[in-house]
Amino acid sequence: MTKITLSTIAKKANTSVASVSRVLKKPHLTSPQIQLCVYQAIEELNMDTSKNFKPYKPIHNSKKILIIDNQLYSKSLINAGLEQVLKEEQFQMFYLQFPYHNKTDIHHIIRYVAQHAFDGIIIINEAPYLKTLVTYKTTLPPIVLVNHFSLDFICVHFDHLLIGYQITKYLIDKSHTKIAILLNNEKLTSSTLLLQGYKQALMRANITIEPRYIIHGCFTYQHARSAVKKLINGTKSPSAIICTDNFSLNCLDKSDDKDHNQSPDSMILGAIHQANESQSKLTKPLTISYFSSSKELKYNQLDTLSRINKPLFEMGQKSATLLCELIKSTAKPTKRCKIIEAESIFY
Repeated sequence: MTKITLSTIAKKANTSVASVSRVLKKPHLTSPQIQLCVYQAIEELNMDTSKNFKPYKPIHNSKKILIIDNQLYSKSLINAGLEQVLKEEQFQMFYLQFPYHNKTDIHHIIRYVAQHAFDGIIIINEAPYLKTLVTYKTTLPPIVLVNHFSLDFICVHFDHLLIGYQITKYLIDKSHTKIAILLNNEKLTSSTLLLQGYKQALMRANITIEPRYIIHGCFTYQHARSAVKKLINGTKSPSAIICTDNFSLNCLDKSDDKDHNQSPDSMILGAIHQANESQSKLTKPLTISYFSSSKELKYNQLDTLSRINKPLFEMGQKSATLLCELIKSTAKPTKRCKIIEAESIFY
């Protein structure tokens, strides 16, 4: 395989070797037009540039923060918490949704960050490009992941395994042995951990794990209705159902479509309505528990249900505060992640 050199890139980009070197080492000294030509050449050559960029140095004081938002629901409580702290610190916020298709697309983020000289980056929720971005993180300003655990980045997250365990154990302590769980995208780390917590609670209570009680792909009102109807009409219908949250979904997931763009409570409402509609087929009322994003009253049936509250506003606040500390170099180097405590509201 022919070795790709700066000269090769320069020839492809129709520019000088010095210009290519500046784009990779001192992007703030190059124009957006030159950067675009060089990055297009790199993409066409399918070159791994992770070792070519110069390590990031905090030479900027732009008071700009890039927020890459991978949420299905825009302007969530996470955003409100972030914006409150960042505005108090007098930062400008630039929102970006990143349509990632292949590894070379990561250069769009690199170029965008270089052109705007951001002081820090916040990424909400997990996303496929994080595996590629990790090889470039030394060339970028401080990065904080929000609502996603990672060993590679500083992050603020919930302990989803513990949350799944807690809500399942609560139902077991209420004498339930047939507990179903409605999950979102099984490829997401949060869903995987929730399921592990659910299974651990059952195994510790010596309750057999029934595969038919584990329902994946529940995002919307109609998804939940169909799932609950199938569970009730099947053999050995469950006595309790856990509805996991859909306000942490990744907006870049392929399963996303216009039907999913509903209220974050749509799934739990679908489950409740179907349970009420199928009451005649039940020997006793179905117990439903769910995850909420706020302790505020909904003024509907949700207020009477047991739930685990995930304080998203607080998560946004603490994420922004952590990033500000990193920018000011006041955060301890060993501080890799911060767990936001969820609150159980059980009746």
